[in-house]
Amino acid sequence: MFKDAGNQTYFWSGFSGVLAWLSDQNNLMILSLVIGIVTALVNAYSKCYEGRAARRAEEREEELHALKVQALKRGLRDEAGKD
Repeated sequence: MFKDAGNQTYFWSGFSGVLAWLSDQNNLMILSLVIGIVTALVNAYSKCYEGRAARRAEEREEELHALKVQALKRGLRDEAGKD
């Protein structure tokens, strides 16, 4: 990429343009605000996903417990206790 002098010019001009854009405090504030909003949205989605997974795991445990209780009521031996 840097073998051609034209590419170097475009790269360094773009880099200095980004630095100049960031030197304006309003742009830096907006960029920080956008990063904060994106981070909050990702965190909220992650918490919702973890909550759904935890509820589903709890439902599975309750279902297994109910099946075990039914089996014990019918007089079958406890399969978990034979370790």
